[in-house]
Amino acid sequence: MDADDISAIRPSEVRVRLSVSEPVELKTKDVRLVLSFEHKDDSQSEFQYLLKYIKQSKKNSLSSFFGNEPAKSVYLFKFSKQSELEFNRYQKSFQTKGKPKRYKWTVYYYFKTRPQKGENAEIDMELKLANDDEFFYLLKGAIID
Repeated sequence: MDADDISAIRPSEVRVRLSVSEPVELKTKDVRLVLSFEHKDDSQSEFQYLLKYIKQSKKNSLSSFFGNEPAKSVYLFKFSKQSELEFNRYQKSFQTKGKPKRYKWTVYYYFKTRPQKGENAEIDMELKLANDDEFFYLLKGAIID
């Protein structure tokens, strides 16, 4: 990502989708999107944005030749209004550091219910930066135990 990529993001269009296999449930409060940078001068910066819960849906289990996918609860989030303003301020300040050496998107979330002892569940974490874009995976099929 460079300054043009960052400045092209409209924070009102950013979406985060978290999918967890049942019976695991997520809390819908205090979910955050974090953008971390390592700069050419080895300095680091991190920006956290509070996400607002939009909706929850269900995805039925699927069996195919390629394997089985469990039923999942799908949670959709967007930037809170305050986070949109903070991201706009960040976009303006991004130019001063130049293109980062490395960057990382992370989502912090909390469980409402966890798998029972000895059971496994899966989580997918996806990000979409514009209405016309597709979601891309930050994490796919990670095991929760």
